[in-house]
Amino acid sequence: MTRVMAGIGRIRNARAARGITQLELARRAGISRQALGAIESGLYQPSVMVALSLARELGETVETLFANNDEQQCTRIDVSWSHPEAPSDRSSACKVALARVAGKIIAVPQPAARLWLSPAAGIVDHLGRKRAAVSTYWSQAEIDSSLLIAGCDPAVAILGDWLARRRSPVTAVALRCSSSKALAMLAKGGVHVAGVHLRDPKSGEYNLKSVHDAISNRPLVVVNFARWELGLAVTARNPLGIRGLADLMRPQIRIVNRETGSGARLALDEELKQLGLQSKRIKGYTRELPGHLEIAEAIASAQADAGVTIRVAAAAYGLAFIPLREERYDLVVFEDESGLGPVKAMLEALNSRRFAREINQLCAYDTGQMGDVIAQNH
Repeated sequence: MTRVMAGIGRIRNARAARGITQLELARRAGISRQALGAIESGLYQPSVMVALSLARELGETVETLFANNDEQQCTRIDVSWSHPEAPSDRSSACKVALARVAGKIIAVPQPAARLWLSPAAGIVDHLGRKRAAVSTYWSQAEIDSSLLIAGCDPAVAILGDWLARRRSPVTAVALRCSSSKALAMLAKGGVHVAGVHLRDPKSGEYNLKSVHDAISNRPLVVVNFARWELGLAVTARNPLGIRGLADLMRPQIRIVNRETGSGARLALDEELKQLGLQSKRIKGYTRELPGHLEIAEAIASAQADAGVTIRVAAAAYGLAFIPLREERYDLVVFEDESGLGPVKAMLEALNSRRFAREINQLCAYDTGQMGDVIAQNH
């Protein structure tokens, strides 16, 4: 979120269009009238939280009010194909890496998902109950620039790539876990961000009740990342003719499942209950895997015939996909950490239309609300 001179006039115009005085807007946003005047004149660069508050009170996005020209469009370029084989399906959207080599732009195919050795900041020398001794080559500055994000969204890798391409000092570190565990880790001060997609069966609302139940004693902000499709991934071309959850009762069908407390597991259990189906009759129901990509990989490698996951994971492994419902995936941060370097960099990315377009194109997520403040608990 670029907030400097581009914001001149936009806040004043939006405020005037809604008949809100400068004093009233300043009061609603929790800042002084003088500070708001300085912001409107371009003399003061607001913090992330102030920018979010102003945008919320004016019914605008932060991008609309503060962004510089972030409207670079997706362009089509002619490149050299640097691979001995062409894509198996020339009509498919093959993902590539791009680089200039010997004066030519080269395209190299990239897998939609991959397994690799993860870089590490250090090695544990001694582990106690609550403390540990770690050997590390990282400097204090590098440690301070690490962003810990707990949750199940595989698009965290794209966020990390976005930050790296902008030469940001922030390194995004993904901790794969269920939504419930992510909230528990945030509540204990173990991560900067918790990603959640937990539906309240009674109200149908996403995340807010779960966030309140897990954390109610510290001001926090819930910011939208995207909306995605959750559904049943099945073997490519669906040779078993699976049409819905009722088919999982067939004795020859094996599934893999997410862990208890995950949004996918809760969704499956909720759907089964509505259909009057017993989970104990489903082969593989107790076999748990830690993430959406792991579910898809197990199906693609013939370890299972089906599993509940998100569309982007199924697409990454070329699986057929049967939609169950659309979900809202939000990111939860503590308000007093929102201005810190790592969290601030993430919020700035979420309020970039260009980043939203990349996520939309690469993951087929609905990013129309990306960066919007869903709730702010003081």
